[in-house]
Amino acid sequence: MFRSVLLVGYNGANNTGSEALLQADIADVRAVLGPDALITVPTLNEANLRRYVEEGPNLRIVPIPTIYPISLHRLVAEHDLIMLVEGSTYMDTWTSAMLWAYLWTTRCAHAMGKPIVAYAVDAGQLSPGNRVLVRREASKTDLIITRSWAAAERLRACGVTAPIRVTADNAFTFAPHRP
Repeated sequence: MFRSVLLVGYNGANNTGSEALLQADIADVRAVLGPDALITVPTLNEANLRRYVEEGPNLRIVPIPTIYPISLHRLVAEHDLIMLVEGSTYMDTWTSAMLWAYLWTTRCAHAMGKPIVAYAVDAGQLSPGNRVLVRREASKTDLIITRSWAAAERLRACGVTAPIRVTADNAFTFAPHRP
């Protein structure tokens, strides 16, 4: 059984979709692994993340630098299960830096023999160089769960060989807290 889970996404970036997705991801992990599983959420902006994620004995917020490889490598080594939880995981629409962080995390997990799942993710247009990286690194993922059939087809067209399943975007299960 997994006792510690690393949730890697666009956490703390003032992106409403990512915030809703992370809340739903945490709830899903708790529903499957129970309340005692340690969940770690890395972030580039700790203050923003703390607006909507409350740290506790089984939920850690870990700031990471913008030069992330060493920090992500260390975090992968410390956890039993690695999950990519960003909706825009396999795209370079805004910048390649985010894509490369997710692919680096996958590469580290694979090299360490840690299970890695991309959960409720999307895939979009990629530059030719990033298509090669996605094909090579995403194929090392143990399971990719996309949030649409189109995303699954884009990954397959890219040459990704990892198992791919399709589900709805789990952010739809997010229920905002109302006063």
